[in-house]
Amino acid sequence: MKDSNREWIRRTAGRGVWTICLVLLVAGCRTRKSGDRSLLERLESAGHRQASPKPGELAEKGRAEITDECAKQSFETASKGLIVSEIGLHEDVFMLRDLVSYGSIGYSLDEALRLESMLRAEVGRQTRPAEQAACIERFAEHLEALSDPLVEGDQRLKELDATAFKDAAKEADRQTEERLRAADKAAESPQN
Repeated sequence: MKDSNREWIRRTAGRGVWTICLVLLVAGCRTRKSGDRSLLERLESAGHRQASPKPGELAEKGRAEITDECAKQSFETASKGLIVSEIGLHEDVFMLRDLVSYGSIGYSLDEALRLESMLRAEVGRQTRPAEQAACIERFAEHLEALSDPLVEGDQRLKELDATAFKDAAKEADRQTEERLRAADKAAESPQN
């Protein structure tokens, strides 16, 4: 009895393995024929759908999310839910939470400045309730506080670069004058 049970289990297991292989083969072929991507492929590409949005597109999305959240709650609550981190770099001034995917989206300095100006324009509209307008204004002020040091730093660098260029130009002019004087003296010496 024991040997017959073992034989039955071995045959059943063998048929089960072949059945599973056949199902996987057919399902795999069907997936490839229909153009469906595997779950792994879809997960891998989920974060890479849109590598670089058009200028202003990200700021517009942020404006819409901030405006919607300010309609529902105060600045303190909305900012904790929307602002993921404040990095303070040109590439990522801050990270704002995407309310659809709950992922974080980095705003470059240009997009942060666009978003700030869009929020200020939104506050200028008279159609908003006072609480919502105050919340949007606080977001704009907060973004300004994050971006102003970067803008001022860029301005200082431009001034330093301009000063260094002017100093280099003056030094080049001085050296040219010295060479011309030396050439004039050399030209006068043989005549004497």
